Amino acid sequence: MDMRTFSSEPSPPQPWGSVPPVPGPGTEPPAGPGEAAPATVNGGPTNASQMNPGQVTFTGLRGDFFSLVVAGGLLQLVTVGFYRFWLVTDIRRHLWRHTRIGADALEYTGTARELLIGFLVALAILAPVYVLYFLAGLVAEEYATFASVPLVLVLYVFGHYATYRARRYRMTRSSLRGLRFWMTGSAFAYAGRAAWWDFLTVITLGLAYPWRAAALERYRMRNTRYGTLAGDFVGTGWRLFVRGAWMWVLAMVVLAGMVAAAVGMASAGALAALEVDKDDVETIVGLASLAVMLLVFLLLPLWPIFRATELRWRIEGTRFGPVSLHSTLRRRTVLGCYAAALGVSMLVGSAGSILFGTATMVMKNPFEHLETAGLTGQLGAFAVIAVIYLLMLFGFGVVKRVFVDRGVWAAVAASTTVVGVQALDHVQAAGEAAGSLGEGLADALDVGAI
Repeated sequence: MDMRTFSSEPSPPQPWGSVPPVPGPGTEPPAGPGEAAPATVNGGPTNASQMNPGQVTFTGLRGDFFSLVVAGGLLQLVTVGFYRFWLVTDIRRHLWRHTRIGADALEYTGTARELLIGFLVALAILAPVYVLYFLAGLVAEEYATFASVPLVLVLYVFGHYATYRARRYRMTRSSLRGLRFWMTGSAFAYAGRAAWWDFLTVITLGLAYPWRAAALERYRMRNTRYGTLAGDFVGTGWRLFVRGAWMWVLAMVVLAGMVAAAVGMASAGALAALEVDKDDVETIVGLASLAVMLLVFLLLPLWPIFRATELRWRIEGTRFGPVSLHSTLRRRTVLGCYAAALGVSMLVGSAGSILFGTATMVMKNPFEHLETAGLTGQLGAFAVIAVIYLLMLFGFGVVKRVFVDRGVWAAVAASTTVVGVQALDHVQAAGEAAGSLGEGLADALDVGAI
């Protein structure tokens, strides 16, 4: 579910690069990235009911979330992934219930059993499709090299269908003040729109993406309800394009540089074949490799910066009847979440490499003696390698959930307020709960989300 938040007295907009005011004597210091800010009135602590009723806060502690994902991740390992339905449910409940609008907290009412049933039904639907197409492909490949392309395209479009159905499920399991969110609209119509806009985005080298994002978000929000309150989206593709145009230009320059570096390395290979001076060839290859590394280094920060830009654009364009949203989300905050995840991931990777090296030395390099080590020795060596590999994947998963998933969620919540929150007082219950098939399809096709 996208983070949507509200406020009756919005704070004035601030530029992306603005510096927050320095707290005066007797005031609490500002919270760190992704952490909940302490609630105060005139320098003293207060409860949520004394705060601005439209101010959004995130009260969850990083340590509690870390313990949750570590315990759940370990159970997921020992159950060969089966526990993930319970882990996803626990993560959602933690994030939802610690996200408050004034004194009111969001609530997630979905269950792991629903996710499991949805996944099993999805497998029952997809398995025959895979089997039939595999059998047809064995024959078709004799006559057509790209016989598998139609299946890829069908599953690609079906993935968009699954994401819309999954969002509908999450909405109907999300409530505020005892009233649920819900959705209408056609998942097939959404999938067709998404596929068409993706095609336009590809042929325009990404230039059409802002208009794609606006069109799809508009369709989602105009079919989203909070009780009897209808949703809408007023953001425009042009506004997102203006905010992110410089990133597209930089990305194109970086990609052009990579192509030039690749051409340089190919030229070096051709020169080597012609027996040109070896030192000159090595110099060309070295410079080209260095250029690629520098260009990749420049490209890495663009994704979190653009994600922050798009998140703020989506939040500010969201409407529920007379209720509108205001965001002060900063790019550097989201970039900090990703930078922290990258740094800790490098530590996890280094620790895994050390474990692998140590295990190899203890086993006296089993790869050189697999043929003479016997079946037991071979299985033992591969078991140790598999355990180290799984532990590294486990570590990367924990890092991603703690620093990216939770970090960005908390940053969005802490920077969002509502205009016209009083309108929520008059909303009545409406809508029915959606089935979990969409979540199951999204999980089976690996297009799911929190």
